[in-house]
Amino acid sequence: MAIHFSVTKALLESTVWTWGPLNHPPLTTSLRFGSDGLIKDYEHTNEYSWKLTGNLLEIFDIHGKMIWKFEGIFNNQDSITLVSFPHNDPQWGVFFALRASKANIPSHLLLASELPVPTVPAQPQQPAPQAAAKLPDAKTAQPSAPTAKEEGIRLVIWDLDDTFWEGTLSEGEISPIQRNIDIVKTLNGRGIVNAICSRNTFEDVKARLEQLGIWDEFVFPRISWGPKGPLVKDIIEKIQLRPETVMFVDDNVTNLNEAKHFVPELNVAEPDVLESLLDNPRFKGKPDPEYSRLKRYQVLESKHKDMAATGGDNEAFLRKSDIRVSFHSDIEAEFPRIHDLVNRTNQLNFTKNRWPEDIEEARLRFREEVEADFDTDVGYVKVADAYGNYGICGFYLSRKDEFLHFLFSCRTMNMGVEQFVWRRLGERHVPIQGKVGSKLEDPIVDWINVVEDVDKATETSSASANRLKVCIRGACDMMMTSNFLRTKVDTVEELNYAYEGWEIIASPRFVALNRDLKDERNKEIIARLPGIPEGRFETDILKETSDAYVLSFSQESFHGLYQSKTTGMILPMGHFGLPYHLPGGPTDKFDYTSVSHDELVNKYGVEHVSPEQWDFFRNEFVFLGGFNKDLFLKDLRYIFNRMMSAQKKVIIIGLNQTVGRDHKLLEFFAEINSIVRPLAEKYKFDYIDLNDIIRSEDDLVKDGVLGGAHFDRPVYKAISDRILSLLPASVA
Repeated sequence: MAIHFSVTKALLESTVWTWGPLNHPPLTTSLRFGSDGLIKDYEHTNEYSWKLTGNLLEIFDIHGKMIWKFEGIFNNQDSITLVSFPHNDPQWGVFFALRASKANIPSHLLLASELPVPTVPAQPQQPAPQAAAKLPDAKTAQPSAPTAKEEGIRLVIWDLDDTFWEGTLSEGEISPIQRNIDIVKTLNGRGIVNAICSRNTFEDVKARLEQLGIWDEFVFPRISWGPKGPLVKDIIEKIQLRPETVMFVDDNVTNLNEAKHFVPELNVAEPDVLESLLDNPRFKGKPDPEYSRLKRYQVLESKHKDMAATGGDNEAFLRKSDIRVSFHSDIEAEFPRIHDLVNRTNQLNFTKNRWPEDIEEARLRFREEVEADFDTDVGYVKVADAYGNYGICGFYLSRKDEFLHFLFSCRTMNMGVEQFVWRRLGERHVPIQGKVGSKLEDPIVDWINVVEDVDKATETSSASANRLKVCIRGACDMMMTSNFLRTKVDTVEELNYAYEGWEIIASPRFVALNRDLKDERNKEIIARLPGIPEGRFETDILKETSDAYVLSFSQESFHGLYQSKTTGMILPMGHFGLPYHLPGGPTDKFDYTSVSHDELVNKYGVEHVSPEQWDFFRNEFVFLGGFNKDLFLKDLRYIFNRMMSAQKKVIIIGLNQTVGRDHKLLEFFAEINSIVRPLAEKYKFDYIDLNDIIRSEDDLVKDGVLGGAHFDRPVYKAISDRILSLLPASVA
């Protein structure tokens, strides 16, 4: 009579288990069952947690799906074996087993678990292995495009012996199969790359494939005598493709099943699929006569080899890679590539807002997205490093600090490009859709340099270190201009923004207020006011770290002025919920001190202001009205003197005073110009007259108002070009 075995929780948790395909080399010899219900000392998404119900052990994947149910328990003389068929995919056609040596099981648990039962076979009878899933034959396949479950194949991994060629290389001469050689070359010409996973000696395989003139047609060859499952997984991880787009071809069904265990979403097939492979719509690819995709993966392979030489320290490797990016705004000129990025990228497409497949419909959609909001920033990113030029790899489009599109090609995977670009664009909100291949918050990237254009082979990282740093200070016009400028220079943006409903403007008054804040009483007054964010009075005009300063003064019309009764300090104040200006025009301002706290909250909907703060403001400050010419001129002289003493390049952007329908606003802009332009000429600062650029209402933003303060995108591009023409080439 044989001894049956009863599985207990104590037994599972106290024993070290060997795990892998039955009657094959194990995947691990150290699997443990944790008391917290998790699998320990072995990591795979298919084996994550466990549960014991009665005498039945079940193992679940990382998503909580039951993968293994151990219905076979076999008690041999020196070991215990628990056997399961893969319940998530019966096509695997292979049993997996947990095995433990009795010598390693505590004796009291062993005795408690053994029960006399009728004799059972020492090994289960395995069903005949099922053939791996095949692709539909080209003669019967539907001519329509692949479904979502049958994506186009982007990588074919080849077994060699009795698959790519006839015979076994280690046992003697092999016979090449010309059809397969032609398939590899044809696939490369379609942008579908080829890799190798073979049990052989690397040097022998390389020599034979070189004789056949096809060694360089493959990337990421994995040639060794080890198990193929981990090798296939390694190829896919290194080449950075999703398994659904990869096909593994092997004549041994066990190898296919093993690979599918390690990469469940992998496509697998036996060699007879090769007869009609090129006619199958999943292998259609895209014409790539220059083998550009193969070359990119050869570069990637070279990078992995060099990274291995650094001991696997990815950041150390990246710091040596001379990674460069450039920002560009000519979207229409590169629209076919950008259209492809938007609709094809997945792993690093954070927003996944697709365009129509028809390129002209997509172009119309893009234009609608750009024109839907004045505050739209759009551009694309090129990437290059010491190994090559990757071309256009990223695209972004944001509105009001939120991205509608933020995406990158997998060519840049693990380079830190997406993190670098996100931070450089101000860490705007990214509404992430679906799964993505990285986190934007980590790592903090300091190994990437911005250059004017990565396509310029002579521009190196040392040149990028000499890029100009330009401080841009102003309102909406400067915000849009900055979007174009940052593609050529490093920018420091001091622009208008909202804080708890208060409008924070870049007026000269807030630079000059730094003189008032030397008085501790003024600091105490500021600390008791609402709407003052931390760092409100910081400016690069005083830090003097930039090489050039671009200044605009349209925001002088925005806020009313309030003077402290205690110290005489004059402070502009403005809130989006309160009246902007009165019927008299931009200088006719609404008096905030006339509003009670109850009206502030209940009539105007202002939040984050306590009764104590508001009462202090009303009692401490006197309303002076709107724009004050003498104060403005005084503040300008303070700034201009600082800039001249620091010998900084200064460019003044004049205001539009002739084109538009808001005549009071245009009159006010004309007054500002009449003050600023003569002073700029006196200090020998450059001055850009906007009315040399803005000729008609066609140049104004199509907002239904045509007031004259906001312009169409080509105008901002023209302003940017004028600024760039006035800047020195680089920092000496």
